[in-house]
Amino acid sequence: LGTPRNWGLESPGIPRPPAAPQVLEAFERAEREPKPPPRLLFSDVYLEMPPRLRRQRAELERHLETYGEHYPLQQFQK
Repeated sequence: LGTPRNWGLESPGIPRPPAAPQVLEAFERAEREPKPPPRLLFSDVYLEMPPRLRRQRAELERHLETYGEHYPLQQFQK
């Protein structure tokens, strides 16, 4: 998301919301936490995963096995 400037919080003529520092601090704390494992993208919606999602999950796993060094996977939980 970038800096607060990108969010319009420091634009001339636009008052800064009083909670902006707390919101930015909360974002920064959350960004330091490990992200959920990518496999959870596929498991939180359906009681039983449809075949198309099983295929997409397998494709993602193969892709990450092949090209994982190009992604910040260390930021994700195992």
